[in-house]
Amino acid sequence: MSHSATPLTRACLALALPALVSWSLAGCAPPAKPPATPAAAKPDAEDDHDHDHDGEHADHDHPETLAEGIAELEKAAADVATMLAEDADDAADEAIHAVAHVVEDVQKLLAKQEGLAEEAKAAGQKALDELFATFDEVDQAMHTGAEDAREKAAELHKAAAEKIDAAMKTLKEAFGGTEE
Repeated sequence: MSHSATPLTRACLALALPALVSWSLAGCAPPAKPPATPAAAKPDAEDDHDHDHDGEHADHDHPETLAEGIAELEKAAADVATMLAEDADDAADEAIHAVAHVVEDVQKLLAKQEGLAEEAKAAGQKALDELFATFDEVDQAMHTGAEDAREKAAELHKAAAEKIDAAMKTLKEAFGGTEE
């Protein structure tokens, strides 16, 4: 039986999806540690974080500004495309989860912005929600258990490339300080 989503259903899903995905990611295996790089944050800045650094988020440097977060998000999104193209299942899965973590970081930074027009915040949040939902779909495709799961995830990611690019462009133009 086919169901078409009503605008109300879509709105409810858009509001519930970030919470659901955050909850579902809590059970994911921790991502591999990135190559040794200098920490972006000062040692005393870690005390300001509102989460546990012993969990899966511990080996993830957190951006301090929206521009840093958006640059990190852009790199993480590009890493997904690279890993999917290279048939690197585990690395692609880790890259997808990294995108989710960075989206969460950028959402927190956006929420903390004072003096920012509500429409700018709303546009930024909408772009972040679109990225989160898109990469969640790719992640779900990776975890179907099918032999061709990575290929299906890669196809889904490729089909969503314009949506990903548009969301990143919105974020970069509004908060990233790019020259575009």
